[in-house]
Amino acid sequence: MRRTTKTFALTVGALALLTACSPAADPTPLITETAAAPASPTPMGGTAVTSPRECDDVDLIADSRVTGSDLSACVIAFSRAAGSGHLTLQSADLSGEADFVFGDDPATSGSVTGPDGTNDFVLTPTEAWVTFDGAWVKADPSSGDYRAVIASTIGESYRALADPAAAASLLASAPSWTVQTGQDTVSLPDGTDVRAWRVQADAPFSAAGVDVSEMIVWLGEGHRVVATQATGTFGGVQTTSLQQFTRWGEPVTIEVPKG
Repeated sequence: MRRTTKTFALTVGALALLTACSPAADPTPLITETAAAPASPTPMGGTAVTSPRECDDVDLIADSRVTGSDLSACVIAFSRAAGSGHLTLQSADLSGEADFVFGDDPATSGSVTGPDGTNDFVLTPTEAWVTFDGAWVKADPSSGDYRAVIASTIGESYRALADPAAAASLLASAPSWTVQTGQDTVSLPDGTDVRAWRVQADAPFSAAGVDVSEMIVWLGEGHRVVATQATGTFGGVQTTSLQQFTRWGEPVTIEVPKG
C-alpha cells in the first residue's frame, strides 16, 4: 500500500510541473544537445498559443539570466493560456501519461505504470478516483476500505499541487536560472522533434521536501513548455524524472467514473 500511495502522489506532482521522486535510476536520455540553431518549430499537435506577457522577462537568448519568480510566472501564464494539454512522465521504473485541464477547475485523467502494475486515475477539484485491480474506487478518507483512504490521499495531494500557480512555485524556489548556449532537440512521445532552449537552475535548491541537485526547463517558440527534468533526493533516495508536454490547447474532456 505504501508504494501505491507514493506512486500516485508523485504522478500528480509531475502533472503540475513538480519533480517526481520515485526510487529509480535515471530515465533514458531523450534530449540531444545541439549547437546554435534556428528558432524552434512548433511541434505537431495542439494549437498555437501566443507567448503571454508574463514571459516578457524570460529572454530566450543564450546566456540570458532569469529569476525563478519570472520563470515561474511565465510557465504559469503559458499553462493557463493553453488551458489544457497532455503529459508523459518517465523515470527508470515508473511511467505515466495524462490529459489535464488548467484553470479555475483543474482536472486530470490518466494512468501510471510501475513494478506493481498499471493504475488509472481521475482527479477533479471535488473528487478523486483510482483503479485498484481494475475497479474504480472513489476517495473517502473515512471509509473502512483502505483503497478509498489511499485514493483520498492522492486527491488531497492533487488539490494542493495541481493548480499551476501552486505547482510552478518549485521553479521560483531556485533564485536564478540561465538560458544555455544553442538549443536542444527534444524527441517527444508523439513522434515529433522540437528545438527548444534549455533553461537551467544555476545552483541546487530545496522545495516541497525535495533537495533538487539539478533542474532544467525546455521552452520552445512562444515560450511553449516542452519538457522539464529534475534530479532530486527525497527520503534519502536520488532519482531523475522527465516530464514532456504535448497537445497544448487541444480540447480535453475529463469523465468522472460511475461507481
